[in-house]
Amino acid sequence: MSRLAELKASTTLSDVAHLLGYKPKAVSYILYMLPTDQKYTTFEISKRNGGQRTINAPVEKLKVLQRRLADLLQDCLDEINNAKGLKDRTAHGFKRKLSIITNARQHRHRRWVFNVDLENFFPSINFGRIRGFFIKRMLKKSVV
Repeated sequence: MSRLAELKASTTLSDVAHLLGYKPKAVSYILYMLPTDQKYTTFEISKRNGGQRTINAPVEKLKVLQRRLADLLQDCLDEINNAKGLKDRTAHGFKRKLSIITNARQHRHRRWVFNVDLENFFPSINFGRIRGFFIKRMLKKSVV
């Protein structure tokens, strides 16, 4: 069964936990029992143009869980794109085989580059937005 089919067939925390290679109790503990202040290490770094940027870096347990989920979702997106003959031209960050170097290459020798820093971007991402993205992607027709 494909990763996408397995994810679509998952209806419980237990199903998703097994899909990610976890015991359900471990996922439940990380997500619901671990206090928020123990899920992230908070620190600040200087911004290029002055000011400070607050970083909330996940602790190792959460980071590994997030990485496994990201890999699963990337597998599903790749499967959808391959089945539909689509190229993924959306955002560059946090994708396999892409980095700040591959992003910079796309902008070499350009007269203008528009750079945007979205405030509070990560807290704005929720289950509904991710689900909606995948539903829209699955419904999108292939380009001939």
